Amino acid sequence: MLSLLRYNTNLTKMKNTMVSASQQLEAKLRFFKQSIDIDLERYSDQMAYGISSEKMLRAWKEMEDKAVTCTKAGQISFLDEQIMELHTEIVELQRSPYARRQGDVMDQLEKRAIELYRQLKQRNSTPDNAYCDSTEMVKIIVQMVQSQDRVLKELFGHLSRLLGCKQKIIVLLPQIEMTVNRIKEADSSLMQMQAKRQREIWHLLKIACTQSSARSLGGSSIETSANSRTTGWPDKSLPQPLSSMLISKEKSRETCRKVIDENITYQKELSTVILAATVEQENSIMSMDWSWLQQ
Repeated sequence: MLSLLRYNTNLTKMKNTMVSASQQLEAKLRFFKQSIDIDLERYSDQMAYGISSEKMLRAWKEMEDKAVTCTKAGQISFLDEQIMELHTEIVELQRSPYARRQGDVMDQLEKRAIELYRQLKQRNSTPDNAYCDSTEMVKIIVQMVQSQDRVLKELFGHLSRLLGCKQKIIVLLPQIEMTVNRIKEADSSLMQMQAKRQREIWHLLKIACTQSSARSLGGSSIETSANSRTTGWPDKSLPQPLSSMLISKEKSRETCRKVIDENITYQKELSTVILAATVEQENSIMSMDWSWLQQ
């Protein structure tokens, strides 16, 4: 019985490890599904006027399919039911009278038989050699033979159940270990997919900021060129006095300075927008509940 209890202790420890890993995987799966649903929704909203990547979209869809596989890895209900049934059977065995040493009918009959034997021996030592009645001893011997068959049958049944429970534990332990390993692999795969999607989102944001900066700089250059063609430089086909040419050069320098100042202003505004987006993303990530990582 003590050996079975030691096996049961190991089984309980591994079961608790399996349940804890399964619960953590389930929590991470919920977070992953919610976040990828939000990302796909926001991506669809901005496709018409923003940027898009079919390759990235296919990768996200594949991540959703892989998340379903991770969900299957965390299913432990079948093993949990088997372990609970086995625990119930072990508790019943602990309640059996054969699970612990205690006084029973055979012990009482043994003591009674020893006492009768001592009495018979004392009577035979008397000088009169009188006949001694041993009927009581015969009754005790008959009871012991009958009780022996019953006790052995019950004892063998108890030992058989003990060995059966021990064998079930031996079979369950590798299954639980394999399940825990599958859960850990699914957890690692899930975290890798989450990190990959985060990198892709930030890469997408970088591309968007670069395109926005290029459009701003391009618009300023076109406007500057148009102004220089219309007002900045004199028409070479017409004769211009020297004073007019000097004035035109001064105006072109002033226009260039304005363009440079505008570009610097746009650059500062773009830096402010990128910084604000970064801070907002960090605050959003920090505000999430990451307590499950410490479990």
